Amino acid sequence: MSLDVVRKRLRGEYTYLPESDVHFPHLTVYQTLMFAAMARMSPEYNVLDERKAAATKSTDATVEALGLTRTLGTRVGNSFVRGISGGKRKRTSIAEVLIGGGHLHCWDNSTRGLDSANAFQFVQTLRQSASETGSVAVATFYQASEDIYKSFDKVMLLFEGRQIYFGATSAAKAYFTKLGFLCLKCSTTADFLTSLTNPHERRVQIGYENKTPRTPDEFAQIWNRSPEREKLATEIQSYQNKFPPGSQDLPNEGGHSKLPWRHWSMPYKVSYFEQIRLCVSRGIQRLINDLPPTISSIAGNAIISIILGSMFYDLPDDTSSFFYRGVLLFFTILTNTCLASFEGVQLWDHRPIVERHFQLAMYRPSTEAIGSMLCDIPNKVLLTACFNIPFYFLANMRRTPAAFFTFYLFAFTSLLTGSMLYRTIGAMSRTLCASIAPGADFILMLVIYTGFVLPIPSMHPWFGWFGYINPVGYAFESLMINEFSGRQFTCATFVPEGGEYYRAAPEHRICAVTGARPGAAVVDGREYLVSTFQYYPDHLWRNLGIQIGLTCFLCCLYLLATEYISSQRSRGEVLIFRRGQEFSTRGSDDDEEAQPYRTNFSALSDAGYRKEDTERSAKTQTRAATFLWNNLCYNVKEKASSRRLLDNVEGWIEPGTLTALMGGSGAGKTTLLNVLANRATNGVISGEKLVDAKFQDEAFARKIGYAQQQDMSTPTATVREALIFSARLRQPPEYSDVEKLAYVDEVITTLDLTNFANAVIGTAGEGLNIEQRKRVTIGIELAARPELLLFLDEPTSGLDSSTACDSMHYHQPSGVIFDMFDRLLLIQDGRSIYFGNIGPGSQTVLEYFRKHGAPRCEPEENPAEWLMDISSRAVDGYKTVQWSKIWQTSTERQKIKDSLELMKKRLQSPPKEGPQTKTSGKYASSYLKQLYHVTKRNFEQDWRTPSYLYSKLFLTLGAGLVNGFSFYMSANSMQGVQNQVFSVFLVFTLHSSLVQLIMPRFLENRTLYELSERPSRTYSWAVFVMSNIISELPWQTLLAVIQFTTWYYPLGMYRNALAAHHLNERGGLMFLLIWSYMLFSSTFSQMVVTIMPDAATGINISALLYSLSLIFCGVLVSPNSLPRFWIFMYRITPITYFINALVSTGISGVEITCTAQDVLQFDPPGGQNCGHYLTDYINEMGGKLFNPDATEECQYCPVSTTDNLIARLGIDYRDRWKNFGITLIYSAVNVAGALLLYWCFRVPKRIHREKI
Repeated sequence: MSLDVVRKRLRGEYTYLPESDVHFPHLTVYQTLMFAAMARMSPEYNVLDERKAAATKSTDATVEALGLTRTLGTRVGNSFVRGISGGKRKRTSIAEVLIGGGHLHCWDNSTRGLDSANAFQFVQTLRQSASETGSVAVATFYQASEDIYKSFDKVMLLFEGRQIYFGATSAAKAYFTKLGFLCLKCSTTADFLTSLTNPHERRVQIGYENKTPRTPDEFAQIWNRSPEREKLATEIQSYQNKFPPGSQDLPNEGGHSKLPWRHWSMPYKVSYFEQIRLCVSRGIQRLINDLPPTISSIAGNAIISIILGSMFYDLPDDTSSFFYRGVLLFFTILTNTCLASFEGVQLWDHRPIVERHFQLAMYRPSTEAIGSMLCDIPNKVLLTACFNIPFYFLANMRRTPAAFFTFYLFAFTSLLTGSMLYRTIGAMSRTLCASIAPGADFILMLVIYTGFVLPIPSMHPWFGWFGYINPVGYAFESLMINEFSGRQFTCATFVPEGGEYYRAAPEHRICAVTGARPGAAVVDGREYLVSTFQYYPDHLWRNLGIQIGLTCFLCCLYLLATEYISSQRSRGEVLIFRRGQEFSTRGSDDDEEAQPYRTNFSALSDAGYRKEDTERSAKTQTRAATFLWNNLCYNVKEKASSRRLLDNVEGWIEPGTLTALMGGSGAGKTTLLNVLANRATNGVISGEKLVDAKFQDEAFARKIGYAQQQDMSTPTATVREALIFSARLRQPPEYSDVEKLAYVDEVITTLDLTNFANAVIGTAGEGLNIEQRKRVTIGIELAARPELLLFLDEPTSGLDSSTACDSMHYHQPSGVIFDMFDRLLLIQDGRSIYFGNIGPGSQTVLEYFRKHGAPRCEPEENPAEWLMDISSRAVDGYKTVQWSKIWQTSTERQKIKDSLELMKKRLQSPPKEGPQTKTSGKYASSYLKQLYHVTKRNFEQDWRTPSYLYSKLFLTLGAGLVNGFSFYMSANSMQGVQNQVFSVFLVFTLHSSLVQLIMPRFLENRTLYELSERPSRTYSWAVFVMSNIISELPWQTLLAVIQFTTWYYPLGMYRNALAAHHLNERGGLMFLLIWSYMLFSSTFSQMVVTIMPDAATGINISALLYSLSLIFCGVLVSPNSLPRFWIFMYRITPITYFINALVSTGISGVEITCTAQDVLQFDPPGGQNCGHYLTDYINEMGGKLFNPDATEECQYCPVSTTDNLIARLGIDYRDRWKNFGITLIYSAVNVAGALLLYWCFRVPKRIHREKI
């Protein structure tokens, strides 16, 4: 059977489950699994009720087998949405695949994150599924217990890409022992087989020292010559004879391929329309489970609508409202189109999930696209209603039923068009960053070529064609026709008027608006549209048809893109080195003679010390500390009640010992470590935690090393850089930089990081593999040279048993690893069930449980797995065993209590020497040192992320070119000056796109800081905020240079500076203003996002606040026309000062060149020439008269200089430098606001502690 047939026809039958878990976070476990069951249900159930019943039965059986029954009603969650635990999420992923059925399942380390009991339960489920359905399961494991190993029929062993064994699991051990290798009594078969691929783990029988294979090639050669290999080849040949390659014999379909909707080549179990129905149903569930964003979006837009309506409240039915009606319609149609901008971000959030389901043959991506569109229609109806209705009636727009419903129809259609546009842009891009720049530039062209900002007569031919494909332009034209056509507007302002002119006959004056006729007291709306915009009433419904056609075209393009364009694939876990760095290899060709692979932690005790430095050596010895805790409880608030996560836990850690903390998934292990390490950020802690008195200061938390479960590091840093960063900021200040770097080298050697020390860490799935990442996580903590304790939370998760042994800690512990520990703290549901010595051969702890009713641990069993097993299942027929109650009343616990009292007295005694003032601070490094290193790291991170920088550069470059060449060399006519003002206004729309790049980067850094670097006291929160702000400054300066160059000169404003003889001053100030704006955009984005839970929310809030700033800046509504209630908004809006400074600097002091459209023509009274007739009017109102001696058709231009025009906007050239200073103050306010908001909402306050 060809690979192409497998991919297309049997995609759902041959499945692969990767290590990462991707699900819709707001769906519950039950909803997630029921969807999978319905999508993969056999076609024989062609009645919906039968399908639901069968799907429910399949789901219930699977969740029962995997122990998920209690979590069915809980959200799945992810890193940002609270939900089930990581182990349960992994089991949900497993259940999703099992429910879908199939013939071959490939499980890639699917037990990662599961304890040994749950891992074995998973394998038992696989075993049962394979037996009942005849399916095949291929699984890889990091660490496999003996029970898990025996559950499989075959085993394959690989050594550096070479196969060295394949055959029955029962025969593998004998095959290698026959070659002369020795299996230790405490090793499981899986550990023994894994150790063979490690030269320093494998053991050789006496007498076989020089006879066993060593290298991968030698192992492979022996395997290829072995009888087992010959037998395997015979079996393969027999199978190929029975099923010749290329025969394409497909699994039995039972006649279901004859269903009318199902072609033989389709891998899906349900029809296309049924897939759509399922996706719609799931979309509704997601919407219901996550209502707050939808409600907040509707409410926010309703608020904006009311504000808009109040700004344009009760527009008069005369010509003074012409401009404002156009502004309002332009702004609203543009807003309606952009209301769906968040859908592009959502598309990228869901894309990995949809592609995962596509690989499982649940549905086609286009059906999910259609389903999401249908689910969004009710939301879009409410959104358009809440946004459009309030301002429409508040602003006194055309109040007829036909006009209102026509307006609403075009508004809703524009929202659908915008939705399709944003979805198409997102679907056609392989990365999120790649979609932002072209999308933003495209939206800018939509704005410019709508026909309002740049009227059709002013459009240049090189971009004018865009107006023909601009759906917003067609909608705006129709709305203007709907508002103006067929109406007569009373003239509000005549030329001339005032004084004695009120006695003038109508034919001797004209309404001061385009489209007016001499002597007419009213202006026809149609004439105004034709003369100003070249809009014609008969285009109204034609435009609706064109808009619907463009929407359908975009929809088809979107569906095709979802089907055929996938997101950028991961490059895989391949080592990536910085340019100029080389891959380090060991100097010896012989593996046996190479440097020891085994991790040697003892080497770290003397790393960075000079033997002759006896004083420092003595100081090191005094740092050893005993740490105890007694009656430790931890309560967190959950809704209206309090939940106890830890209940009277006790124990201690002594210098020079290893203590194992064990328990099943959700037992409270990580919670206990967080409480002990002072990392809990909420809730109430009671009980006692004591350490030697000399260590009882605010530096206690940073003197503890803590390797978390999550492997979190800066993805663009190299391994060595990550360790150096930790060493320089976390090691005590008495160590010099040379000593810190030397210690880092020791850590790299000890943890065997040498081969990839210069490799880039990368993200999950790219760069370092899981084993290497885990080593780096441990190395970062060791590089900090913890003075007191080292906590490792599941440090071997993701490591095979051999590597786990090297790291000296455990995840699913083998017997060899378990024997390394001195004491054990075993907890269950937050309660202690044992604390004490493990004893030789684990006999002490085994004897305790045996004494209280546990079955005997057989010699071949792993004691650690036995303990996990008996603490999580019934014993000897009893339903439950209350081990915590047994421990509470045991004599062993009483002895522990007595020992704790003795230790407490010793620890509470005054220290023999004074406090170590050098290391007693909260942070090991000074503020300036922290700021330097963190800022340097952030700058390097940006530099090493080309997609981030290129997106910002191309975004700014494209926006500058589009803006500059759309308004290329704008004339200084009345319309030309207005075009220049709008061009300046459009410069400030760049923020809405930059924020989409800046906020996600800030949140990535915040996640790393708050989950890893803040708890370890690496640097302060103020340094985190300031470093992110400072690291953006160079890039924002570069963007300012690009924006200034590509916009200022094509627009032609430099000609105004030349005419005013201020070329250098004006050009320099224009650049400074653009630079100040880039600083403001960056700092404002970071101020807003400091307290936001995710990027989407931050972008929405920023867009809301920034929209208000654009509305009140004075361009859309001049300050003189604003309702007095809103004048304060004009004065506090930062964009006001940017626009005032830019417009005055760029336009002021130039004479107006009046065009034919600007000139008003009317006849003077009989016996007077134009000059005599208009002398008093011109002296009072200004303007130009072109033919003063004429006795008819006076040609009058209402303005003479650009200062007359910009004064109407409240702009004064004399305020330019003052406004520039104010813009800098706003950036400073943003920085202060970011610090204040982060301190108020993100800095953990002191957790409440109660001492018992």
